[in-house]
Amino acid sequence: MGRVLAVVGLAVALAGCGQAGPSAGSSASGKPSEWDALVEAAKKEGSVTVYASQGAAYRQMDVLAFENAYPGMKVDAIFVASNERISRLSLERQAGKYLADLWISGTSDTVTTVKDAGYLQPLKPQLMLPEVLDENAWLQHRLWWADGTEPFTTLQFAGVVNPILFVNPKLVDPGSFTSYWDLLDPKWKGKIVATDVRNPGKGADPTRFVYKNPALGPTFLTRLFSEMDIKLSDDQRQLTDWIAQGTYPLGVFLAASEVTVAIKQGLSIAIVPAEQFKEGASIGPGAGAVAMVDRAAHPNAAKLYVNWLLSRQGQEAWQRIVGDPSLRIDIPKTGLNPQTVPKEGVTYTATGTEDYARLQNGVIRGLIDDALKKKAST
Repeated sequence: MGRVLAVVGLAVALAGCGQAGPSAGSSASGKPSEWDALVEAAKKEGSVTVYASQGAAYRQMDVLAFENAYPGMKVDAIFVASNERISRLSLERQAGKYLADLWISGTSDTVTTVKDAGYLQPLKPQLMLPEVLDENAWLQHRLWWADGTEPFTTLQFAGVVNPILFVNPKLVDPGSFTSYWDLLDPKWKGKIVATDVRNPGKGADPTRFVYKNPALGPTFLTRLFSEMDIKLSDDQRQLTDWIAQGTYPLGVFLAASEVTVAIKQGLSIAIVPAEQFKEGASIGPGAGAVAMVDRAAHPNAAKLYVNWLLSRQGQEAWQRIVGDPSLRIDIPKTGLNPQTVPKEGVTYTATGTEDYARLQNGVIRGLIDDALKKKAST
């Protein structure tokens, strides 16, 4: 079963907490004695190859932020949809090419398809900074491994409250919804857009939350996709524009990070708070999880990158550039969209784990396929 987390005293935690002192074998700077040697070895390799989620913010974060932190290091990156990345990695492996070092994305396909294929290595042995290994620096005082069983390969570092509903506030009152069943009102038929969640990536976490929620479940998803004449797309910008322009005044399962950018640009789109719905809310990684590819082409550079990414510096950069909250509780959450930051006293379902991920890879996709066929036959 997926974990359920209660955020208690979160306001205090999010304000920041003190840094743990250096552990044995660490310098006064908080870095282990072998850190400088790792940096030098990484610089000799000269580059690191990252396979990551598509999007301008991820390009800026995954490439430029690291290159700025370590001048002289180069990041070669592939930013495509998850299924394209998996296909590319598989074809490379079949050809005996080992080009990739790191996989930065959501947890769904990472902890299932990529891990099942044997393409990942255990990640914990690669973590060496005390501030990364300090579990008290992370929400719930633990490292958020997505794997259901060892070896632990995929670490979630972002914790994003997953809004499900997005509206054009000029056309729809965001406060008028108290239950997800409100979306099945006949007046919304033909007026809803959605991410095509049959494909890996955006929208997967909230879809899984709906599927396993006892107050919603398969019945809700079947009716939503069969009765409401929903317009599907994988293009987040297109979905956002459709809502902002009023072509479709409602949207479901969009990427909150993309909508946040649109809101900052002044577009007419609003996030309906997940906490507003009586069925509850979920928290997932967004695109904020990392794994190291087996037989990494640049092992030292990859190790350096992982430790930097999970450090305070790396996570502050993630929050600033991507706009999603980090699971680190020793960095402030100022400047983030409050709709995506966990709230004090609210219980959230954690949907970035393997048991939820395996739903998306078969059960949910099949359910939606069947619902769309049902729609086509009516």
